[in-house]
Amino acid sequence: MATPVRPAVSVIISAVLLGGGCAEDHGDDPPQPSSSEFQTSDVPPDAVVETEDTIAIDERSLYLKCWGEPVPGEPTVLLLSGQGPPVSYWEPMAPDLATEGHHLCGYDRAGVGRSEAPPEDRRTTDDQVADLVAMLDAADLNEPLVVVAHSLGSLPAIALADRAPQRVAGVVFVDPWAPRVSSTLLAALPPEKPHESAALMEERRFLTDFLNDPAQNSERLLLAACDEQAAALLDQPGPIFGDRPVLVLQAPFPPRPVGLPRDYDEVARAAWTNGNKELAAESTRGEVIEVENTGHDIHADRPEVVMDAIRDVIAG
Repeated sequence: MATPVRPAVSVIISAVLLGGGCAEDHGDDPPQPSSSEFQTSDVPPDAVVETEDTIAIDERSLYLKCWGEPVPGEPTVLLLSGQGPPVSYWEPMAPDLATEGHHLCGYDRAGVGRSEAPPEDRRTTDDQVADLVAMLDAADLNEPLVVVAHSLGSLPAIALADRAPQRVAGVVFVDPWAPRVSSTLLAALPPEKPHESAALMEERRFLTDFLNDPAQNSERLLLAACDEQAAALLDQPGPIFGDRPVLVLQAPFPPRPVGLPRDYDEVARAAWTNGNKELAAESTRGEVIEVENTGHDIHADRPEVVMDAIRDVIAG
């Protein structure tokens, strides 16, 4: 698995897809509920209500956790994690925002955390969104949602806005994975040579092997195909998010790693910047916000920035 922080622009891809490096061994997570019954934590009257449930979809179940309670006339905040970490990695900010009277929900996608593994050996964003829509229906989360998508969670956020636009009130992208970055970097890779640097070898392995092998991630995603699907949606006429507010939070670029060609690193920086601009441009009310003093996990490093963005989108 990639290192926990974004070590360099050229290897941001691995950090992004792995959701900032949160470990896939979730042995420290609390025990899974023993049944699909709705569960509420025992909390003092003035504390945030936290609920958890196992939601049945087809013959599988997905783990859902919510903070706070539904607010009449206000959209629920739907938290979409990056690839790998469970919903618990939103804990640095979700309870604090819920104390203000907002309702937030997040879930473990198939094969992650407490959710059951998917039946297929190869999946794409289409499968992720099919699961998401089924879960939202089963959990009665049918109102428009403010979608907060970190890292690779950007791809199902895009696809949800296309498949069920009535469910999306706005989007906050948190250092997102933009769908054209990997293809741009693959095209820019220099020809393979003997004795090339470790940084370049890892970049090549990631772009040519990891992204095309669903066995290397817990969701069994064919990640290259997921990128292609999302790019095709962005290529459709008109902005996919319409006039719904979209904020894209962009973390600083890390230094170029030793052994990585300078021109390739420049391509990576440009691809990342352009990808974020494209996501913002898919709304008539889109904006890129550069966030300082953070790594890839802005919601953990600078939770106040993410919470401000969510408040702005909720306000419309």
